[in-house]
Amino acid sequence: MPGETPTQPFAFPGHDGGIFAPVPCRTVASWPAGHFAENLAVTSAGAVFVSLHSHQRIDRYDPATGEVTIWANLPTPVAGLAIDGSDTLWVTGGVLGQTPGRIWRIDTSGTVQDWLEIPDAVFLNGATLHPDKRHLLVAESITGRILAIDMQNPAVTTWLADDRLKPVSEGIPGANGVKFFGGHVHISVTGSDSLLRAPVGADGACGYAEIWATHLRADDFAFDAAGAAYIATHPAHSVLRLAPDGARTTIAGPEEGAVGSTAVAFGRAPGDADALYVTTTGGLWSPYEGEVQPAKLLRLDMRS
Repeated sequence: MPGETPTQPFAFPGHDGGIFAPVPCRTVASWPAGHFAENLAVTSAGAVFVSLHSHQRIDRYDPATGEVTIWANLPTPVAGLAIDGSDTLWVTGGVLGQTPGRIWRIDTSGTVQDWLEIPDAVFLNGATLHPDKRHLLVAESITGRILAIDMQNPAVTTWLADDRLKPVSEGIPGANGVKFFGGHVHISVTGSDSLLRAPVGADGACGYAEIWATHLRADDFAFDAAGAAYIATHPAHSVLRLAPDGARTTIAGPEEGAVGSTAVAFGRAPGDADALYVTTTGGLWSPYEGEVQPAKLLRLDMRS
């Protein structure tokens, strides 16, 4: 019927996916079923790093050649990734549900430095650069904190502590993804199906965190230049575009390969400006139609 809202490809309790309007998508890399691709980060030259939580390593995808290589092996599972201005890769991780949490620094040659151990961190997750360019902001998914990691001298402070960032049910993270955009640090709180944002003061301190979106199952996410957020929904098996005015569009679902989507990032290589990369677990934690698929790196074409 004219004007009818297209049917969502997969319904998930508590999640409002808006309309369904898939964009062109292809799988550019994959790993056998049982791999958990958790996060990704893109260098200034366009190389895509993928954290494989299940296998305690980071792989590198080259958009120019399509080649996937092992970049670094770590001593514990890895989670969040962030790239600083010198293309140094910052990595969060640790044994899930156990202290301590760990931060690693990996330079452009692939040399791994054990940067910091955080004794009371139970589940370090997503990460982003603070606008001061000196600190890494990291979501602690269990204790309801955003931690600030000094990237010049190894040290940690609590940037934000808020009970709303804590889990609401066992086995589902609280604070998960964290990104800076438009003067605010944005945080996805997976278990409560919400996103919060906190202004960053002139002194770099955190202002009051307000609820920004609800009824949205969100893992990690990224912003485009216009302020739209692109959100991996993990057990909702989709990628969602949340426009600045609040309009929601699901741009990829199970048929496009977004089963167990965990994180998104825009490409930076020549010809990749309109590419949105997405990591997936293949439904390892939440199988789609009862079957675990290979983990994937998807490339969504956002020109359409």
